[in-house]
Amino acid sequence: MTSNPLDSTWYFTPENPLQINSVAISHDGSRCAFGSSFERGSGEFYTYLFDGSGNQLWKKTISSGTAYQGVFWVALSGNGQYVASGGETSDSKGLNTKPGYLQAFAADSGDELLNINLYSRVNQVSLSDDGQYLAVCYGHTIEIYQLNTAGTAYYSIFKEQSATYSINSCVISSNGSTVVASGIHYSDDNQQVKASQDATSTTGQIFSYTISNENVQPIGTCDLPTGCMRVAVVDNGQIWAASLHDGSCVLVHSLKPTELAWQCKPDNPDLSLAYAVDITRTEMGDVFVACGANLNSKINGGFLYLVKSVRMVYEDEAYPAPYFKGIIQWSTDIKFGVNPGVSLDKNAQYVTATDGKPDGQTVKESAGSFYLFEAADGHQIWRHDTTMMNWPMALAQDGSSVIGGSDNGSVYYWKLT
Repeated sequence: MTSNPLDSTWYFTPENPLQINSVAISHDGSRCAFGSSFERGSGEFYTYLFDGSGNQLWKKTISSGTAYQGVFWVALSGNGQYVASGGETSDSKGLNTKPGYLQAFAADSGDELLNINLYSRVNQVSLSDDGQYLAVCYGHTIEIYQLNTAGTAYYSIFKEQSATYSINSCVISSNGSTVVASGIHYSDDNQQVKASQDATSTTGQIFSYTISNENVQPIGTCDLPTGCMRVAVVDNGQIWAASLHDGSCVLVHSLKPTELAWQCKPDNPDLSLAYAVDITRTEMGDVFVACGANLNSKINGGFLYLVKSVRMVYEDEAYPAPYFKGIIQWSTDIKFGVNPGVSLDKNAQYVTATDGKPDGQTVKESAGSFYLFEAADGHQIWRHDTTMMNWPMALAQDGSSVIGGSDNGSVYYWKLT
């Protein structure tokens, strides 16, 4: 552990000039995982597991030698017992037909539970609270794995490919009952200039599935008015949210999984794509969605807002089926475009955000910040500035701590209580 001059509880820098593209934290903040990457080249990359005091428990290489770009996404089960990691090991434009990789480990022992190569980069990995289920998306594929009864390996129990949509995000509910994934289809898939394409040039879908033992069944597919960037699901798997290419966020309820319960977009004509979304259902039953978007303005700023989902009618014999409304609680400007590090704790005490942007198609990029806000009113509690942009940030579900990763190659951990 290294003392941090910039007010975090601790920070760690694996190597330079590596980046940190993804972080994860257990529900009580006692363990955290992250991976090293470098989007502009090759190197030796690792998945790391630390405890909440900044002690390294282990690190695992993603290949026996030099790899390309490295760790794109990590997951840590809510109980802190299992770790998953995915990304790519070779340039997808090269001759390797399986440039993607997927690994999983037992946290206590570091034993390898899964290590395979896939036909495309892994875009997201997600673990249930007890680590029994692992959801993965890559290319046009959604795949779900289950831990065997001996606890020694993950094996695939479901795989589905979309003929039309690239699957860019997938999450599994904490209780392991529901998997939600998002797909996006660009009007010109050959352009691959995704962030710059107009919202009207994309279409999107949300896919949802229910899990019971080894049986996975579709819940429903919801068509979207534009491309979907990210999805999130509440801990009991009954409600999910997504951020869209036009800066809005949407909510889907398992009561009507093929329809939008609501779509919410702030009254800001400058909104561009929303990279980030998270959702929580508090112990009191309140549902909140946090969304972070980019702006089209010349300063390339960002915008963060919090929405409360209100159930307008209760379903019983005297009333028709319930419907829902998204009500914006607050919004705030962010210096640069908001990146995927938007997160909520279980009882919506806090909201996090990260920002920063590349400078065109060059190797240069802006400075960035980590943000912590009061969820009740949007008051900024603190902002932690870095010399380069920041992508991931995650709150522990009990609100005790938060972890963030930066393109400067460092991981930062803050104790909140």
